[in-house]
Amino acid sequence: MRYLWKILKSKKTVFNYDDIKNILWIENKNTIKKFFERAVKEGIFINIYKWLYAFEDFDLFELAIKIKKNSYISFETVLKKEQIIFQDYWNTVFLASDNSLKKKKNNVNFEYLKIKNSILLNPLWLINKGKYIIASKERAICDRIYLTKNYYFDDLQQVDFEKLEEISKIYNKRVILEVKKIINDR
Repeated sequence: MRYLWKILKSKKTVFNYDDIKNILWIENKNTIKKFFERAVKEGIFINIYKWLYAFEDFDLFELAIKIKKNSYISFETVLKKEQIIFQDYWNTVFLASDNSLKKKKNNVNFEYLKIKNSILLNPLWLINKGKYIIASKERAICDRIYLTKNYYFDDLQQVDFEKLEEISKIYNKRVILEVKKIINDR
């Protein structure tokens, strides 16, 4: 397929119409639609949703962000990855978002949990990985406390408590107080 090298060079694994428009400089939506149809037929892409396509070995976190804009990876997904909690949510990706939503694709659940826009849009200790944005472990702790009062964390040894306290200040008073309690109880 022509121009495949440009798509591969982008390092993306999940694509929507705007991605192809920007990568291949195609303005016509029908041309992009035909491009995707041919790419699926030739086995280059799989169709995730009507408006979303991916390589067979797509990045799960990239897909999660593409499904719902204004979101970032957080909560139990980060807490488990960072070994702050031990329970495994292997088939669910948790994200902070501007509204609550549940989606399922290929036996993976995507759970978008609503947090206030002033928190969601604050970039403090959000890490841009290029294809997706993920919370630091300290930010994920604050996100979880924000939605779940008195949440239990299994292991906080690897947490930067100064960073945790700094991040807590973008949340409400209850989160600030719970973080102070965590810091004092360690």
